Amino acid sequence: MNDCYYYYIIFPCLLIVMAILIPFFLKAEIPNPCRKSLILKQTCSTVFLINALVAGLIGDFTIYAALMFIGLCCSWLGDYLLHVRQDPGFFASGLIAFLVGHIFFTGAYYQAFRVLFPEQIMFSTERLILFFAIVAAELLLIKFVAKVSFGKIFVLCALYAATITEMAIKAFTLAISLMKYPSLVEYPIFTGIMLMLGAVLFLFSDFTLSLLNFKDGVKKHGALRNANIWTYFYAQMFLGVTVFFIST
Repeated sequence: MNDCYYYYIIFPCLLIVMAILIPFFLKAEIPNPCRKSLILKQTCSTVFLINALVAGLIGDFTIYAALMFIGLCCSWLGDYLLHVRQDPGFFASGLIAFLVGHIFFTGAYYQAFRVLFPEQIMFSTERLILFFAIVAAELLLIKFVAKVSFGKIFVLCALYAATITEMAIKAFTLAISLMKYPSLVEYPIFTGIMLMLGAVLFLFSDFTLSLLNFKDGVKKHGALRNANIWTYFYAQMFLGVTVFFIST
């Protein structure tokens, strides 16, 4: 069997491992985060690191793979900072770690787009307008519809919202282009879906996290927390799998 085909076995196995670990983590953090829940959470985070690393080593560890892996490492650090101590300083530090991670993800998508589609323009006035419109809509939705108040870290949260939005837009731009020109990567439809699904799940996960942390009266350990964690970890898995298929 060609070594590359081993990843088609490894990836589903890692998805199953993640599905086994997440319920143990969710149970361990009740009623409050503790050493056991921290270990389990970081174990889940290590699984998405392993996924991307194996994808890169079996496939082709290119600049795209390196940027994605660094972004995932930032997420690993963010997971630790958000969980190890429950105070505003650690939360802000975790948010910054994730923000930096999204910058690396965005850089990876730009790298892939630049190499695969050199004649196309990834930045334009229309896309810039779209970007600001989406960010404004997100902030209005969070503040006036969801009634979330970020308090003293509003500026940091707004900057984070802008960064993850840019990441998602670039993920969708790359995904649509890959599916439109299918000869450039192996399994372009699957790769495009993974990019878009990963970005959407990440956005949803962060939205639920904002409700859990900044909205009064929200149950901390219920359906919303489950949705937050499941969508987050699988977003990382789906983004990581693209390392195997995109070699730029």
